[in-house]
Amino acid sequence: MRIVDEISPKKLKELYWEKNMSSPEIAKIYKCTPEYIRDLFKKYGVRTRTKSEAKRLFYNISIPKKTLKILYLKKMLSSVDIAKEFKRSPGLVRNRLREYKIPIRTHYEAHLLCNQPRYERHDFDGGLEEKAYLIGFRRGDLYVYQARPRTIVVSMSSTKSVQLNLFQNLFSKYGHIWQGKKRIDNYGDIPICCYLNNTFEFLLDKKDLIEPWILKNTNYFAAFLAGYSDAEGSFCLCKGNGVFEIRSNDKNILRQIRDKLINLEILLRPLQIVRKKETLVNIMGTARISNKDYWGIFIHRKDALLKLINLVNPYLKHLEKRRSMWIVKNNVLERNKKYNNRQDAIWYKLYLMEGVKI
Repeated sequence: MRIVDEISPKKLKELYWEKNMSSPEIAKIYKCTPEYIRDLFKKYGVRTRTKSEAKRLFYNISIPKKTLKILYLKKMLSSVDIAKEFKRSPGLVRNRLREYKIPIRTHYEAHLLCNQPRYERHDFDGGLEEKAYLIGFRRGDLYVYQARPRTIVVSMSSTKSVQLNLFQNLFSKYGHIWQGKKRIDNYGDIPICCYLNNTFEFLLDKKDLIEPWILKNTNYFAAFLAGYSDAEGSFCLCKGNGVFEIRSNDKNILRQIRDKLINLEILLRPLQIVRKKETLVNIMGTARISNKDYWGIFIHRKDALLKLINLVNPYLKHLEKRRSMWIVKNNVLERNKKYNNRQDAIWYKLYLMEGVKI
C-alpha cells in the first residue's frame, strides 16, 4: 500500500476525536496502513482511546447524561429498566451513573422501587373542578402522606357510614381501598385508606391557604368549598331558621372563603372564634384540651343561603349534607312565602330577577 505524505496534526485530531473515526477508517481515506496512522498518533502526541472508550464507540453504547438523569431521577426507572430501553447491560448503566456522578439509590430505595404494587392503580384523570373539590376535602378531613417513592396514601376515620361511602366513591376508581374494623379504644370510629400513584401529589400539601388558581375561578372555588364543606361544614335548622356553618382550625382558609363569598355578593358575618385554645372539651366522652383556636363562619341571611346553595349544589357530594341543604332551602322559601310576600320591595324584585321562587 502506498504511503502518503504526513497528515497534519489538526486534521488527524478532527477525524479521530471529533468525527469519532477509527485508525483503519482514517487509513482507508488516505490509502495507507492503520499502523502508519498509529505511528502518527505517537509522533504528534495524540491520545488514543482506551479499550472501554473504543468499545463504547464501536457498539454505540453511549447514553447522554441528560437523558440518563431524566430516566433515573425524574421517571424513577431502575438501572435494569434503563438497560432494557437501550438494549444494554445494567452494569453498563451503573457505570455511566458513576461516570456522570449521578447519585445511585441505596439498597432500601431500590428495593422499594422495584417492588410492584399488589393492586392496580390509575392516574388522576379528573378536571380542575374535581381537583379543586379533592383539595378542599383533603384540607378538611384527610390525612395524606408519601409512603413509598411511587405510593401516596390518603386516609381518614369516621363513625358515619355515609362519610366512609363518600371516601370510597371519591377514590375507588383510582386505587385499592382498605377499610378496617370499628375501633373500640378510639371513639368507635372506622379507619379507611386508599393507595394512589404520584399523580395525586397535589394532595400532599396541608396548607392553611386556598391556591390562587382556585380563588380566581368561581367554578373551581365552588368545587373547593363543596369539598371543604363535605368535610367540615353543615346545613342545619337553628330555632326554626336555616343556617350554614363551617367550623375548623383553618383560620386563613375560612377568612379566604368569607372574602370570596362577599365578593360573590353572598353576605355573612365576620370570622369568629368558636372555642379558644387550651379549652377543656368533651370528645366522644373523653375530656381533652384543645391546642388551637377553633374558628367558624355562619350564614343566616335568607338571600345569602339561597345564593350559596345555588353555588355549591353542582359539587356537593355528601348525601346527608345534600339532604340538609334542601331542607334549609325549603325552609327559606317557606319563610319568604309566609312572611315576605311584599311585591313592592326591592329585594323581592331582585329575587325574581335571580330566578328565586317566592
